[in-house]
Amino acid sequence: MTLSGTQVSVPVSFLKRLIPVGQYLDDAALKQLKIKSCQFNPGMVIFSSGKETDSIVYLASGEAYLEVNNGNAQMVSSDTMKALYPLSSERFHHLTAIAKSQVTVLYLPRTLLKQPQSANKLPAKLKINETLGQNVFAHQFMDNLTQGKLNIPNLPDVAVKIRQANTDTIGIAEFVKLINLDPVIAAKLIQVVNSPVYRPISPITNCLDAVNRLGISATRNLITALTMKNLIRSRTPLMKKRMQEAWVQSVKVSSLSYILAKHINKVDPEEALLAGLVHNIGILPILIYADSLPAESYLISELDEAIPEIQGQLGSYMLEKWQFPDSLKKVPVSTENWFNNTSESLDINDIVVLAKFHNILASQKKGELPLINTLPAFQKLEKKILSPDLSLQILLDAKQQISETMKLFTG
Repeated sequence: MTLSGTQVSVPVSFLKRLIPVGQYLDDAALKQLKIKSCQFNPGMVIFSSGKETDSIVYLASGEAYLEVNNGNAQMVSSDTMKALYPLSSERFHHLTAIAKSQVTVLYLPRTLLKQPQSANKLPAKLKINETLGQNVFAHQFMDNLTQGKLNIPNLPDVAVKIRQANTDTIGIAEFVKLINLDPVIAAKLIQVVNSPVYRPISPITNCLDAVNRLGISATRNLITALTMKNLIRSRTPLMKKRMQEAWVQSVKVSSLSYILAKHINKVDPEEALLAGLVHNIGILPILIYADSLPAESYLISELDEAIPEIQGQLGSYMLEKWQFPDSLKKVPVSTENWFNNTSESLDINDIVVLAKFHNILASQKKGELPLINTLPAFQKLEKKILSPDLSLQILLDAKQQISETMKLFTG
């Protein structure tokens, strides 16, 4: 459906706040946008579920209800952060929107969502996002990286050997020997298999039984996950704290990815666990670089601004360097914003996006979230498999399992 609204001029300062459009375009491109606007009186339908559209819809002023098919409704007000996210961004509306008050709605072309290369494939070259402007720290970091002056962390040798091992050639016995080359990892693997997360019928006491219990693929992923904490090293207390906070966040998202994958039953839970753990891996080289600098040589505000703009593409670059499978290489860059949409059907990226959402939902920052119903990842789910109410229940039910997983990866 093509919209017949009134073309309007919208200040660039307002457009830059819209998510994700403001992250995709520079000031010049935002000025060139063809934007339409419509007004609706209280009670009028703004759009209906199932109708096709060629627009991204934003609430510019007023209050509106978003109704799902079961009749439940959530309200969005233009003076809250939720209004910075689209009311609808997919080809077909998945909700029905009704004006509660006098409402003004903006319509931006949906083609904007197809622009970011990061939504579909790995970046050919790491580059600075124009939104960073004069951020000295970000430019220095990227200059050092592209000139080969920074050491990107490598996985420990045992994890590399296990990831590269061809079990069709060496067999399971040789695969287990590789694990036993590192007694610490071998012991940790047995501890994990005996944990409440996997709940074996009888205790497992050796690596061969552990691998037979988990399978080759899950064992690979778990060992990679177990060795990743060894990458966290710092010189200063401040950066050590930042790295530990990032690690804890990744473990929480990893735990929720595993739980959601089991609940939704569309993605391998062990692969989801590893995907959640590496979704923010790109933050590590940035913090390591900051740790190497004199404290007075950069501003913390510059570091905080640089991290969300760089870590996605850097994380995908690292996973490519580590020879991760294609399905996981894209996770850091594909999950960096709520409205990236990498496939028609639910995939590993969608699971991590939903896990990130639930992790924030359980935190003090939940007011910064869009409505879950508007996320492309959510809209791919089968009907009634997840709902805003069910999300809260999942968090409650999963509390113990998350706690156990946290012990395994942070202990």
